[in-house]
Amino acid sequence: MVRSAGPEDGSARAVVRGDRGVMPAPGGPVVVKLGGRALEAEGSSGAGPGAAALRELAAELASLSGGSLLVHGGGAEVSAWCGRLGLAPRFEDGLRVTDPDTLEVAAAVLAGLANKRLVALLRAHGVDAIGLSALDGGIAECGPHPDAGRLGLVGAVRAMNAALPAALLAQGYTPVLASIGACGGQLLNLNADDFAAALAAALRAPALLLLSDTPGLRLDGALAPRLDAAGLDAALAHPEVTGGMRPKLLAARAALAGGVARVAIAQWQGPGTLHSLLDGSGTGTTIAGTIAAGAGPALTGTSPAASAPARATPAGPAVAGTRPAASAIMDDAGERSPRTTNRPAVPAEAPRG
Repeated sequence: MVRSAGPEDGSARAVVRGDRGVMPAPGGPVVVKLGGRALEAEGSSGAGPGAAALRELAAELASLSGGSLLVHGGGAEVSAWCGRLGLAPRFEDGLRVTDPDTLEVAAAVLAGLANKRLVALLRAHGVDAIGLSALDGGIAECGPHPDAGRLGLVGAVRAMNAALPAALLAQGYTPVLASIGACGGQLLNLNADDFAAALAAALRAPALLLLSDTPGLRLDGALAPRLDAAGLDAALAHPEVTGGMRPKLLAARAALAGGVARVAIAQWQGPGTLHSLLDGSGTGTTIAGTIAAGAGPALTGTSPAASAPARATPAGPAVAGTRPAASAIMDDAGERSPRTTNRPAVPAEAPRG
């Protein structure tokens, strides 16, 4: 059955969109990576996002006319379940060490409980969410992580095929993706920041928003509001950048190398968070700049834009299943002139949950 891209008058999605004027996404779908603690209410048990924050997020997602995708974490919940089962969580350089028992917990929590809870809550607040994982429909082709000997059953994205999420976006859905991949039938735990960066590049997204419980990158005791490419590399070499921040900066670098115009690392701050990060007025660390493409996930299936200057992308095939659509790309200085990019062609007025 062919679905209409827009909600009927008076529907839940129409009501949510009425909370705020529709904000045109800067050139296409925005990829939001939601850390496991990003929406937790103060004093909550850590069993999931707070109701008020979830309602605010739903309203903002519904107001982005270019569409949006959520990649979610859930590391705190995975660790909590590991603790219940007598499994001690271990981390190396901010990445979870995943033995076979831990992998079963991660897959059950991330692709199961956390994903379905988030989908259910978003749908209850009017967003037409649909839950997937990185392996579904071959979205992410994965292989063992280069440091698998130390990290265990952890994967790395080798190639992306965005045909399925692009098709869902074109039909008005909001894909909600868990970072569980597979290689040769073996499930693998993926770093959600890395997966979100690869997805943003594959969809030629203008922005990647990495939301967690940290307000951004802190260097020498102060929040770093903006980084260019050189500043990003300097930050990665800074001795204070450890733990979970380092994978976020590496993901930001991969996204920029894949053609994403800007990446923001920020904390959920209530209504207007996404909009302020997209227009550059929000609190957090915004990273923008040109980074030469290098080895990275291949992006399968797009044809080159007919009249657009080429955008830097990692070597490999392009995004599958899209057709050119006129759009404008935002860079760190503001809006560039419209140009043709390869994205799902959807009416400009179509609401995007």
